[in-house]
Amino acid sequence: MFTVKAADTGMGKVCVVFIENSNYTSFPSINGPEKDVALMKSALASYEVEKVVHKKNLTKKQMQAFFATELKQIVVDNQIQSILIWYAGHGKYINNHGYWIPVDAVRDNESTYFSTNTLKTALKAYSKAIVHTLMVTDACESGPSFYQSMRDAPAIKDCGSNAADLKSSQIFSSSGYELAVENSQFTQTFAKALSGSNASCIPIEKIVTEVTKHVIMKNKQRPKFGVINDFDDQDGTFFFIKKTQ
Repeated sequence: MFTVKAADTGMGKVCVVFIENSNYTSFPSINGPEKDVALMKSALASYEVEKVVHKKNLTKKQMQAFFATELKQIVVDNQIQSILIWYAGHGKYINNHGYWIPVDAVRDNESTYFSTNTLKTALKAYSKAIVHTLMVTDACESGPSFYQSMRDAPAIKDCGSNAADLKSSQIFSSSGYELAVENSQFTQTFAKALSGSNASCIPIEKIVTEVTKHVIMKNKQRPKFGVINDFDDQDGTFFFIKKTQ
């Protein structure tokens, strides 16, 4: 088995962003996000990550400011080339449109929700600096205006290929919290795929395949994986690279 280093691929410096919303004013508070973020942090501890950003209980204004300004500065200051954004919290899927729910959101008032299209617009402003963008959430589906879902199982890319050198913009989403599933099979399987692997490099497609199989068996809901609309994607992919001893 060959060893892969981030320096040998196009992954470069990796930043992982966790948005954990659990203490709501209008929506029910939930325990799942805190557990899920802790589980993912532990699973990623043995992988090459330059910077971890963990934001808790953000209002809509704070979410807008973080993605439009603060995250952009983090990317520039740390010369980030690959970014994983993980959202854990309530979500809504309304009229083919996905929303992340800020902690100050008002029930049945879409104007107080954080649109995933707003997120996309903010990220696009500095997407040229990023080679690989991966968004993951168990909050809600993101809708056809946000991404093109793959109809078939994704082809698992080879860590020895040039897929890490090619630009990628991907999203993997489910709707566990929306369905009041607090023990997220989605997150548990994702974390297990990372922590239980002896491979030095894991492509996201391999994790997607494992997570999808287990989530369908347990919850009968099919997670969605695809390419983010209007973002440059050259059929590259996001690789998780193990730290070398």
